[in-house]
Amino acid sequence: MSKNDTGKHPEARKVKYNPLAWLNLVLLGIIVIACNYIGCHEYARHDLTEDMKYTISERSVNVLTSERIQKRDTPVRIIFAFKRSTPNYARMYSLLEEYKRYGNGKIEVECFDPIRQPNRAREIAQIYGVEFNQNLCIVDARKDPTIALRTFEERLSDRHHVRVRPGTAFVKYETLPDESRRAVALMMDEVVCSAITEAVEGKMRHMYVVEGKGGVSRDDQTLLESIGTITNSLNIQLSWVEIANAERLPDNAEGLIIISPNTDFSEKEMDVVREFWEREGRNAIFVALNPTAEKLPRLYRFLREQGIRPNADRVLLRDRKRAYYDITAVFPKSLNCTKAFWNGTTQVEGQCMSLTLEHGDENEAAMRKLSSYPLLMTTAAYYGETRQGLDPAYNDKEDRLGPLCLEAAVTRGNPKDPNNLSTMVVLGNVDMLSKENAKTEQRDYMHTLWAWMCSRPEYGGKSANQDLTMRIDLNRHTRSALEHLTLIVMPLLALLVALIIWNTRRH
Repeated sequence: MSKNDTGKHPEARKVKYNPLAWLNLVLLGIIVIACNYIGCHEYARHDLTEDMKYTISERSVNVLTSERIQKRDTPVRIIFAFKRSTPNYARMYSLLEEYKRYGNGKIEVECFDPIRQPNRAREIAQIYGVEFNQNLCIVDARKDPTIALRTFEERLSDRHHVRVRPGTAFVKYETLPDESRRAVALMMDEVVCSAITEAVEGKMRHMYVVEGKGGVSRDDQTLLESIGTITNSLNIQLSWVEIANAERLPDNAEGLIIISPNTDFSEKEMDVVREFWEREGRNAIFVALNPTAEKLPRLYRFLREQGIRPNADRVLLRDRKRAYYDITAVFPKSLNCTKAFWNGTTQVEGQCMSLTLEHGDENEAAMRKLSSYPLLMTTAAYYGETRQGLDPAYNDKEDRLGPLCLEAAVTRGNPKDPNNLSTMVVLGNVDMLSKENAKTEQRDYMHTLWAWMCSRPEYGGKSANQDLTMRIDLNRHTRSALEHLTLIVMPLLALLVALIIWNTRRH
């Protein structure tokens, strides 16, 4: 067909001059332009990894979106000076991008390789007085981060608004039986979030640990390891106090810590505790009781006056013939700051003492503005054994039937006025304070409670997944099933297969 014949054909003219086709092309162009415009200004990131390795924690998001960050005049500057050959560099870089995104312009991130960019490394070294003989992360919350840091003029120095973290702090190692070390967790989120908090607030606040009651000492701080990690992330310094020689706690004290006391307090010592609890302002008391210790009448009386009665019992499972210290507990609905944990379960190891929330005089409690909250409850399968040194057996006339309270909180004052609110947390288990026994959700929950006690409720929340290795947590039922599977079922199955093969070859 010739060219002229094609032009004269009516169907050909219809295709050539169809206005609907041109309209579709115009609409398609508009859609493409609109999608590009929206994508440039409004976008969202989603972590598609199964264990959310490239997502910062809820706690970090709360810190970045808090008023302390968002109401700053100048942004916080994060200088990430790591070699690009560092293991997990891509993951750390992605997490820093998340910090920048949630900071809404109040977080600036600079990443550079000090080996590939020596000129920039020299500039940073002159400003902060550091040497790049290892990977470094610098968090600068000064008003002018471009001027050199004055480190020799204490009165004019602004170094308390700068934090320098070495690269070794970003990875957690464990020692293997052959004395070698293996990287097990990436501490990026925890280290950077803590450094931001410290740099923004500047000077550290103080909490005092009671010494001389048989619980913790300067030489053995095993029970303070978890608390020390929490307080450091909240810019709190722990100091020791011999309460027997103190007339009152220092004015800069924001909290008092009593851990696993084995001997009772004297009346003079309790007067120091009461004076601190009744002070105006924001005060916090943390008490961890040891269920194996003798009764402490004066300390217990003080706790009962606030609405928490230690029962001096042992929390046990009812359907067992021997003591079993592996408790299934629930985080109940109580404080609003713990909403992320409500109705969640956890396994509590070690001996526990139950607590009862009650006020001897409700009218007096109302006048003193006392309010109590359960923080950790057992299921109904447990009971409180009141007899010591005997074979455990539930007695409905003597023992306490579950669910039982293992941890509780008390506030004194108006909750709507956080600057004049005294807070107290009482824990009936000391093993939750050790790093070996505490579960991840327990550490996160404890961190949230400490942030609330220290008037930093926005700094609470769950932590991010930091594991570099696969970790499987099994309860006792699953462990028992795996033991039967590996010790009985699998050998019998192998024997059966061998018999079948032998019988087949025999015939």
